[in-house]
Amino acid sequence: MSQLLVLLAASVFVILGSLHGLLSLRDLREPKVFTPRDPGLREAMQRSSVALHHSINLWDAWMGFNLSHSLGLVLFGGAYLYVGLFHPQAYVHYGLLQACAVGVSAIYLLLSLRFWFSKPAIGSALALACFALAAILDRV
Repeated sequence: MSQLLVLLAASVFVILGSLHGLLSLRDLREPKVFTPRDPGLREAMQRSSVALHHSINLWDAWMGFNLSHSLGLVLFGGAYLYVGLFHPQAYVHYGLLQACAVGVSAIYLLLSLRFWFSKPAIGSALALACFALAAILDRV
């Protein structure tokens, strides 16, 4: 049962990260999802550089953030998919794997509640519950 919970939790992150990445890539060509509703604001972002470096405009930084965020979600979920599929006993025996899964999921839930919207919050809560329940079942 705990193996299925780990696989479900990991799949949530892979799916959310993949969808986020695909939408971000589409926005590079035709901004529709992660763009401000006011097209003038996106144009202002494209004209404005960030304080870190004059050659980086705010729009490119924003799109780079979205793509790297997607990559992080996919890699995190993918690592736990690998563990769940090929080394399910590792999750059982290594508390660090459990702590990282629960901790990262909890952080994504908090970020979702504070900065994003309901779908990532629901996905993060589901993954957190699955990772936590898998860890609890392994202790029983």
